[in-house]
Order: sequence, then C-alpha cells, then structure tokens
Amino acid sequence: MEVIVILFSIIAGIMTGVITGLIPGIHVNTIAAIMVSLSTVLYGYGMDGTSIAVYIASVAVTHAFFDYIPSLFLGVPNDEVFALLPGHRMVREGRGIEALNLSIKGSWNGVQIGVVILIIVLIMQSRGIDLLGAVDAYIRPYLFWILLTTSLILILSEARKIWALLIFMLSGLFGIIVLGSPLVPSTGAAFNGLFPALAGIFGVSGLILSLFERTGDFPEQKNSTELPMSSFGVLSSSVRGTGAGMAVGLLPGLGAANAATLLLMIENYLGKNKKRDTSTYSYIVTTSAINTSDTLFGIAALYFIEKTRSGASVAMSQLFDGTFPLFALVAVIIGIVISGFVAMTVMQHYSMYIAYAISKLDFKELNLAVLIFLVLFIYLTLGSWGIVILMGGAYLGLLPPLLHVRRAQAMGFFLVPVMLFYSGHQANIVSYLHLEAKIKYYEELDVTKMALYLLSSLGVSSLMYILSVLIKRVWMKR
Repeated sequence: MEVIVILFSIIAGIMTGVITGLIPGIHVNTIAAIMVSLSTVLYGYGMDGTSIAVYIASVAVTHAFFDYIPSLFLGVPNDEVFALLPGHRMVREGRGIEALNLSIKGSWNGVQIGVVILIIVLIMQSRGIDLLGAVDAYIRPYLFWILLTTSLILILSEARKIWALLIFMLSGLFGIIVLGSPLVPSTGAAFNGLFPALAGIFGVSGLILSLFERTGDFPEQKNSTELPMSSFGVLSSSVRGTGAGMAVGLLPGLGAANAATLLLMIENYLGKNKKRDTSTYSYIVTTSAINTSDTLFGIAALYFIEKTRSGASVAMSQLFDGTFPLFALVAVIIGIVISGFVAMTVMQHYSMYIAYAISKLDFKELNLAVLIFLVLFIYLTLGSWGIVILMGGAYLGLLPPLLHVRRAQAMGFFLVPVMLFYSGHQANIVSYLHLEAKIKYYEELDVTKMALYLLSSLGVSSLMYILSVLIKRVWMKR
C-alpha cells in the first residue's frame, strides 16, 4: 500500500511540476509551503511524511526541467537585447529546440551524476565513513571566509562594482530585517516572510519588467534532434554543473544564481579561444545540471548533515520534525530519478509542440495574471505585512537589471545574514537593530482557508488573463 501511495505521489508531483514549470513566476517553494500547510488533511487520506516529501521532490525536479521552456520561448526579446540572455540568440536564429535539447541533457545528467554521487556516499556511510558530515565539520570554521570570498569575486567581476556592492548590501539588510522580525503571521518555516521576499526579488520584479519589455515576433524553429556540441563537451559541462549544484546544495547561503554566475565566467574563459557559441552551449548545459542537482543535494543535506538548504528541504524538515530518515531519503531519490526520466522523455518527444503552444500565449497578459495571483495569494495568506515585504523584494529585484548588474547580487538576501551568523556577531547586530533572531508565529492558517485562498487567487488571475486577452483582441480588430 505504501508503495502505491509513493507512486501516486510521484505521478501527482510530475503533473504539478509540469504546470508550475510552464507558468512564469511560480516557484517550487510555493508548492512546498502549501503542501506542508495541507499535510494534516493529507494524512487522513493515507499519505504520510515520506509520500508528501516524494511529491515535493518530484515537483521540484520536474519543475527544473520544464521551467526552461517559458524562459526560452515566452516573450522572445527584440534584436536590441536578446544577446544579453543566454539561449535567446539561438531562438532568434530558429535554433531554440537545440537550446532546449541542451537543457534537457544537462538536467538529466545532473540527476544521474548526482544520484551516483549520493549512492557512493551512502555506501561509504554504511561502512562507517561519514564523508559529507566530515566535510561539513571541516569547512564550518571557515564558512565565513568562504562565503565572503565568493561574494567578493562575484562583486568584483561586475563592470559596475559600486552598484553591485550596493545591491548586495541592500539585499543583505533586507534579509536581516525579514529573517529577524515577526512581521508576518506564519503557519511554520515553509510559510513566513521568506515567501513574499523571494517572490518579490526573483518573481514579481521579473514580471513587472516583462510588462514593459519589447518583444519580437516568434521565429520559426527547426525541429533538430542533434546536439550542437560534442558528447564530451556535454558531459564535462554537466559534471561542472553537478559539482556546483552539490556545493550550492550543501553550503549555506549560496544559491543556483551564484553558482551559475561563477560558472558563466568559467565557461566564457574556456570558450574564448573557440567558436563563439561554445560558451553559450556550455552555459545552458551547466546551469541546467545545477538546477536538478541542487534540488537533489539540497534535500540530501537534510539527511547527511541535518541542515536545510532549500525551500523543499525546509518543508520536509517540518514534515519530519527535523529528523529525516534514511527510508525517506531513498524514496525521494527514487522519486527524483523517475520524475527526471519522465520529464526528459516527455520533453524530448513533445518539446516542439509545447514550445509552439507556449509561444502562442499572450506574454504580457499571462505575466500580469501571474502577478495578480501572487499579490492576491500573499495578501490573503500573510496579510498587509506580506505585501510590504513583497514590495520591498520587488524593488530590490528591479535594481540589478535597471543598473546593469547581475541578479545574483540579490542573493545577498541570504549570504549577508548567513555570513553574519558565522562571523559570531549576529547577536550584537540583531540586538542593535532591535530585531529578533526568529520569526514569531501568530496563528495557524486553517486548511480550508488555505484552499479557499488558493482557488480564489487562481480564479481571479485566470479571469483577468481571459478578460485582458479578449479586450486586447477586440481593440486590435478596431
């Protein structure tokens, strides 16, 4: 019976991940938070912590495969700006399916290589060798300097270093305030001030910019199944991406954006003496491998070093009260492998049709609908202070593209508080700012209310999309 429930969780997770991956602005953390809030109800239907964890993991890895489709094919930038966005130039040349195939390969390689590494680590642990635990214990005293050095490299690599430093520090201050103030009523670690803050920085800001972005016509795409780089090149880029994903999954504060930026610098260096597209191809493969392996290792960290490193792992920690059992880890790994394989297979066979369907959507109207959904859902669940945090995050998220600085600098939201913690001066700073080290929880959000808020937000945003599309088409006919 338990196997059937887990298989059902995997299937449901794949279906959810496809939907969230194809809708811009919807993050896996949103689904994870909702699932934790609904867990008490789901327990009554035969599901337990393990099956819910498998569902969340399946959503996360499937989402990682599919979210490259809207970023690549939805709202293709015009000729003036497309060169700034990796992969869009290939779309403009009618080679978007080649870019998508590179992403599929990188994502699947990230899953395979990551699973092989985890199996080796598990075998070593069964023989009394706690490799990841030993590494974590060894680097812990040096984490402040590791994170500081990484942050400085990212800042100094910018053309506009002063602006990069300013955005990094502002994001860090915002992180300190959000993480150290009891502004938002919460149902637990998965649903607190982090939700509107991250939605603002990495979701709403991009949606707002997209409303004012000029887009070009969607060019006809060649349905090519061949990869534009060698098998060795794909494998080496995948290995680099998986290694970076492993580092991101195990180290506190670092995110996929940081790793992607560092590896972009490496890819550009490796490709500078080769044909012009080499670094672009490698970047697509590498970042795709980062996304799937980060999902895997972020969850594995909960078992091996008992630390949360992602929204999914935070949610799972709540499900198991912080103690993540081996059986749950094995079930999650199996769920990730099955979900990854299914996602890869579906995308390989139907990516051309999905890309074509996505390109036919009304780009700005869809982004406006998603924006309305996020604002309404956050207001209903987290109140007016949730909107304040969302607005603060959106403002910070707008600064990097407007000031021509990499969005990775906004990861100061995590890095500065984490560096502050490992510096040993957290208590003094928090006390000076009159903040509190932990968020207070005011109320338990009723499950019925949560479902009502979710359905209401989806209904209103969907209605707004339909109405705006109809109005636009009627206006164009006139």
